[in-house]
Amino acid sequence: MEGKEEFYKKAEEALKKSGYQYYGEKDIVGIGSGHSSKPDYIAVKDGIVIIGEIKSPKEGPKSAMWRQVQRNDSEEFKAVRLDVSKREEAGELRREVGGHEIIIRGQIPDYISKKGRTYNFPAAVKNDAKVMAGYTFPDYERRNVEQALMNCRKTIHAVVDTGNRAVTYIFE
Repeated sequence: MEGKEEFYKKAEEALKKSGYQYYGEKDIVGIGSGHSSKPDYIAVKDGIVIIGEIKSPKEGPKSAMWRQVQRNDSEEFKAVRLDVSKREEAGELRREVGGHEIIIRGQIPDYISKKGRTYNFPAAVKNDAKVMAGYTFPDYERRNVEQALMNCRKTIHAVVDTGNRAVTYIFE
């Protein structure tokens, strides 16, 4: 199974190949004690800034860690984790989909809300640009991610799929 580092490189490669200016974790400057709470990447194209999360094949959606409340979670993110766990335990939601809901409805919006508090955009990125969410995952998770996006009432605005097994969905 492909490791995190290799998969992150594939994500970067696919976004760059699709015309995005890509800024990885090392390019995103953290601020203060919450500096580790920042997105995996920021990608820019046509004046739109994508704040993105990457989940590699080794970071599967059924992981118990995705459901554990973290000390730096916002109240909204915490509520999403608890809601998803409750729905899974009640048999209303499959864990394969629930994990992706946590990222789509919890983690990425949390990162977006923390801009300027726990991290800053790289200098070349306009602070007042339109911001969208990006979620990069292994291609075999496509159905589960699409179901999670539908459950979260998100509309996919763009798909980056260059055939290298790292797929990115961009949504508001």
